Amino acid sequence: MLKNKIAVKLTAGFVVIVLISMLAIGIFFIQMFRQYAFNSRENTMLASARSISLVVANYYQSNSQMPGFGAYMRSLDTLTESKVWITDGKGNLSIMAGMGQGKMGQGLGQGLGQGLGKGNLKNSGPLPKEAENVIQEVLSGKESVSESFSSVYNEATITVGVPIADSNHLIIGSVLLHSPVTGVTETLNRAMRILAISLLAALILAVALGIFYSLLFTRPLKAMNLTALEITRGNYSARTGIYRKDELGQLGNSLDLLATELGSTINQLFQEKGKLKDIIASISEGIIAFDSNLKPVSVNNALAEIMSRPQPYLKEDLEIDLNNLEIEVPLTNVMKEKKSLQLLKDWVGKKLLLTLSPIVDNYGAVTGGVALVQDISESERVEQLRRDFVANVSHEFRTPLTVIRGSLEALVDGTVENSEDIRRYQERMLSETHGLERLVGDLLALSSLQSGKITINKETIHIPSLLADAVKSLQTIALKKSIEIVYRSEHDVPLLIGDYDRLRQLFVILLDNAIKFSPNGTKVSVEYKVLNLNTLLIIISDQGYGISEADLPHIWDRFYKVDKSRKGNSTGLGLAIAKHLMELHNAKVSVQSELEKGTTIEVKLPITN
Repeated sequence: MLKNKIAVKLTAGFVVIVLISMLAIGIFFIQMFRQYAFNSRENTMLASARSISLVVANYYQSNSQMPGFGAYMRSLDTLTESKVWITDGKGNLSIMAGMGQGKMGQGLGQGLGQGLGKGNLKNSGPLPKEAENVIQEVLSGKESVSESFSSVYNEATITVGVPIADSNHLIIGSVLLHSPVTGVTETLNRAMRILAISLLAALILAVALGIFYSLLFTRPLKAMNLTALEITRGNYSARTGIYRKDELGQLGNSLDLLATELGSTINQLFQEKGKLKDIIASISEGIIAFDSNLKPVSVNNALAEIMSRPQPYLKEDLEIDLNNLEIEVPLTNVMKEKKSLQLLKDWVGKKLLLTLSPIVDNYGAVTGGVALVQDISESERVEQLRRDFVANVSHEFRTPLTVIRGSLEALVDGTVENSEDIRRYQERMLSETHGLERLVGDLLALSSLQSGKITINKETIHIPSLLADAVKSLQTIALKKSIEIVYRSEHDVPLLIGDYDRLRQLFVILLDNAIKFSPNGTKVSVEYKVLNLNTLLIIISDQGYGISEADLPHIWDRFYKVDKSRKGNSTGLGLAIAKHLMELHNAKVSVQSELEKGTTIEVKLPITN
């Protein structure tokens, strides 16, 4: 886990950089010091070798007549702090005094022997192996410098060689100086120890500073990480709390700004989602949303009512209903062609209109579909009523107009000449004219009621008197069919507020229907009751033919007639007018009927209206 921490990585990187830098600098300075020490020693030894070469050459040219030459030669090791060898022109070491007679080739040996007769050259001895290569290069007339590790001194040594030339610039010998670089190795070892100690101290300091600066650097990153995690959890009020002017501070401020803007955007999205949800919930049509696999993912509340299902609409029931509606293939085509489609489906006695549409994103890709389900049963019924209304009005006008036209043609053509027949034709035309007048009057009354243009004249009404007036006006019609109107009245009835003429018209329509659709010799009863001191109940019952359960919901429609044969002089508008009259007075009505047993109509009128 630690290797994945940025603080560890930063600290390790910082330490590595410091170590590499110090190591490189230390090695560089050690090498510089070593090179300086060697160069300085080489220059000194070369200067000494040149000096010895000149002295030896002068000694040779003076025919061995140089006082103090022997002492000089014996003190060369002290003067040069090196081992000194002098060779002849062939690379052979000279024979030193005190060790026997030798030769130097071409007379050099004799002179040196005489000059060194008084003492030995302290550094006489065999040449080291590292000096042999130097002699060959020096005898060719070049100065030579060699650096190597001496097995004699067990440390780094420098060997320099300088040729000895006579006056004719001929090489007659060589001078070799061989010396260890005294103190360099020890100094270098001491420098290495100091470098190691410095590296250890730098390592400790680098680790400490690396940890400090890493934590200083990563602390705001941790704060930003925690803030980002809080934002992902929906806490858009989270802030980094970083107040810096560098790049980390700018990043923290940007993250805070992002949280603010994101919170505002999410809040707006939730508001829009809530509005959209409320709008969809308030839509009376059913809505089904599908994903790209044609699986339903969301529905609104209205769909359950349209599909005759209880709330909540279970997903299992929805899938079964969708399979029964067989919309999978049309919906697939809609999503493929990206075009809306409308379908008409029959469902449990209802007529459903389904509008299928694709859901397309900003890139033109189809991500799902939506189905709008409308119950058009009522609109279809209203449309059918409109068609029936036109047909009924046409029929109601055609019959009396045909009778009137036929009668007029007979009179105009002179086909009818008998005065009694003429009168009978005239009465027939008058009767049909009255029927037309009644039909037009009902149509005008219904139109006025539906348009809301009729105003009611509110006044105090004594309902027993109003019902008695309505019963009295229909007694003549009832007597023609030997129907008895039984009216039960009470005295202690509160007064109510309403339009006397409109209420009288309402009860006349109801009583007229009761008499019209009752057999001869039956009874029609009228009674009233007071409910809860604020509602008056009027009950009109008959012993007529009754109304089937299927016809009951439609008796208040225009031109609807239970008598399909259209016998009688009813226009089919009475109950439609009665319905609007009750709405004007905030009345409620209920109808109970059974075929061949009669019908009971209950009207509840509020006493204070």
